[in-house]
Amino acid sequence: MPIQKRGTTPRHRLGSESPCPSNHSGTVALSSRSPLSASPTNTHKKLNSDSDDKPSTRSPSHTTEASGPGNFEPPPFTDIGKKLKECNDTLADIQSLGISHVAVLPELVLVGDQSSGKSSLMSALARLNLPTSSGICTRCPFHIRMSSSKDPHFSCTISLQVEYDYVPHAIKQPNVTKRNPFPTWKPKHLTETIVFKTIYEKDLNGIGEILRWAQIAILNPSQNPEQYVPEEGAFAKENTLEVAKRSTEARFSPNVVSLEIRGLESPDLSMYDLPGVFSVSEVKDDDYLVDVVENLTRKYVGREGAIIMLALPMDHDLENSRTLKVIRELNAESRTIGVLTKADRPNFKISDTITYWLAVLDEKKQKVKKDGFYITSLPPEKALDNPSTWEASFFDAGAKNWPSHFSRFLHRCGVDQLRDHITKELGNAFTCSLPNVKRKFNSRIEEIRCHLNDLPDVPSNVEHEVRMSLKDFYASVKRAIDHQDFEEDCKELTEKFYAYLAAMKPRCIMETEMAKPRPQPLEEIVIVSDDSGNEDIGSKRPASKVPVTGSTPKRPRYSEPLTTPIKAEGSSIGTVSQSPATPTSSLPQNSEIAVKLSLLDIQKSIKHKTRGGFSDVIPLVVYETLCLRAVSQWEKPLEMYINGATSLLTRAVTKALESSLRKFSNRHIYEESSELLRVFLKDQGARQRERLAELYKNETYKAITINEVGLNYFKAQEKKQLEHYRLFIRLRAAGFIDSDLQYKRDEEMSPEEKQEQSKLLDKYKGQLLEDEFKREIDVAATVRGYYSIAATRFVDGVSMDVNSWLFRSFRDRVLDDYLDEKLGLFPYPTSNTYKALMSENPKTEQKREQLRKERDKLRAAVQKISELESSFTDYGIHQ
Repeated sequence: MPIQKRGTTPRHRLGSESPCPSNHSGTVALSSRSPLSASPTNTHKKLNSDSDDKPSTRSPSHTTEASGPGNFEPPPFTDIGKKLKECNDTLADIQSLGISHVAVLPELVLVGDQSSGKSSLMSALARLNLPTSSGICTRCPFHIRMSSSKDPHFSCTISLQVEYDYVPHAIKQPNVTKRNPFPTWKPKHLTETIVFKTIYEKDLNGIGEILRWAQIAILNPSQNPEQYVPEEGAFAKENTLEVAKRSTEARFSPNVVSLEIRGLESPDLSMYDLPGVFSVSEVKDDDYLVDVVENLTRKYVGREGAIIMLALPMDHDLENSRTLKVIRELNAESRTIGVLTKADRPNFKISDTITYWLAVLDEKKQKVKKDGFYITSLPPEKALDNPSTWEASFFDAGAKNWPSHFSRFLHRCGVDQLRDHITKELGNAFTCSLPNVKRKFNSRIEEIRCHLNDLPDVPSNVEHEVRMSLKDFYASVKRAIDHQDFEEDCKELTEKFYAYLAAMKPRCIMETEMAKPRPQPLEEIVIVSDDSGNEDIGSKRPASKVPVTGSTPKRPRYSEPLTTPIKAEGSSIGTVSQSPATPTSSLPQNSEIAVKLSLLDIQKSIKHKTRGGFSDVIPLVVYETLCLRAVSQWEKPLEMYINGATSLLTRAVTKALESSLRKFSNRHIYEESSELLRVFLKDQGARQRERLAELYKNETYKAITINEVGLNYFKAQEKKQLEHYRLFIRLRAAGFIDSDLQYKRDEEMSPEEKQEQSKLLDKYKGQLLEDEFKREIDVAATVRGYYSIAATRFVDGVSMDVNSWLFRSFRDRVLDDYLDEKLGLFPYPTSNTYKALMSENPKTEQKREQLRKERDKLRAAVQKISELESSFTDYGIHQ
């Protein structure tokens, strides 16, 4: 049965359905369901004289549909072909821009196992006798783009699309992983296109030679590609291709060799050809390439917009294909066009062979797209000037090599049928994706615009910008220091500082002896001079229900003194401390670091330092020693205060810097100002610490005050409280007060409780002798009174010094003058000074340039899409 000739009948439907969604309201796809599917084909010569009279045998599923999706008159066939070309040309132009990371673009990808006939298939599709020997596309991807042109002149440009940087290191097979699919190769932000060579003569053998050298350049990424240009580069002139192949830096590259051909007779085609997947490398050291090449196939097959052409040789069972396994694992069968190559290889004299391949073509063995498998026969050992003629002769039903059993698949035999189909598939997919692609491109353009706003160019008037920005910064600092929020924060910090010191007031330990049992009410009262308590001020236990009087003694009397008058930290038995006026709930508990004044210790100190004959006079050194000991604990809270003050200041001035110089955040003026500001803050903070350290030394050098009125007032308050508590302790220790009853301060009691406690103390007060520790209580009251005076004075002095010196250096021109001098703006700045401040680091400049290049490419892509959409309107290809 003769083969159907191109042009004798309308073209059959090449796809079962349009890839466009049914509800798509924008551009109508150039699909097989639209009038565009009626594209004319070139006419072939008849294989025999009666072929026009004989009907061709076709599968019912591949009949032509007469209706399209839109209500419009179909354009002329020549217009349809033109628009399909425009679609594919626009897609190829956008692909060449290297912006596929922004939006998914449809692309044709030719994959297959090694020796599957891919190279011969690619040569036939491109109508070029490309080399089929090893080394042409075995170590990197290959992108071929061909476009017919009205210009009769031929042009061929080979370029290198560099998407990865080379980072060499030793590689073993375990180094190849999913996260690291291409060891030694690191992805770049943007694809760099390097033109390798352009020729204007249709020398097919010369093209093959250039492609070989282009791959050598790709595999030597650290070298200048120009030296590998044949007949021009120094290395190419002095070395053969075989020598170059043995001395490459890399054994593999994910970067792409691109071939773009334009000419009058060139087919409209754009596709990628990948290295063939294989199982065993030539040498053991290259075993890792098995996984690397498979990962490369996974990368391209896994792309959402990839239309996959899978080359499957008919001299091997399909089940042995590693590439088919990859496609299945990635669930990409619906995007795959199966191409059976080497149709001249099987032994069809064996009936099982025919049965097997009929099952494949009927999709009973393996299933790809609904279009089924295409079949080609392109012997690689033969140079085919006209593959179409060869295949027409081979697939002729009367030929001895091609059984008539396959005649019903004649419409899928031959490279020409495959080329027409994949061209339409690519055009359909691109047309459907146009709205989404354009939207994503515009969205990315807007993102880049925002990024570039943060990376402005150098202003035209550099001196003006520098001066005005710094002036605004200085003014912002002064406003921040004088702002109410800042002053309130400083006030709160000072109050916390004072509360911290108040909580450290010396604590008095009042016990001197062990407690005694309560006396019986009818017995004679024994008056004791010294006694001891066992409770903490402010703590409370359940009160005893036993009456205060009339009870039986609970324990015998003891007169042995306490061996440890100062209780361990955390309990403070028998101590008294005054609650500070400022709440300290947000401060650490300072009772453990407060000085403890034991009556017994004070007694010993007085006895030790009193001169003979003056036992009634308490030496001044006793008071001063205890006072200085109390204030010596202020070093830690002072450090906390200055840290808090400098932190407040740092936050305020840093915020001012951000607001004034943020637009220049990537320029040296911002970096230098930030660093100088940090140094200034550190230096001023250190000097302020030195000044405050002097204040602290003054307080710990000598106990002195001229505020005698204040001192007497605080002393009287403290003495009253201490004597009151001391009386309670003595009565409880003597047994007049129940041992479970706890002392309460005035602020802890209601008026009724105050009256009851006062009556209780007055009732038994007269039964005790005069307290022998009366002098010691007076000393303790004096120390606590002086502490209150000194703490108030110290907090005022510290706060005043910080405000009048540290903060003042920012309010006045101290900071302004410092920065102006350090930035070189005083006394004699030059134009180069301002330019240097407005310069930027190389990374920022590089980033801005990358963003601009990407923006320009995206704008060019959007413009091409808009032009294509406009041409669709002109041809009536809109709903």
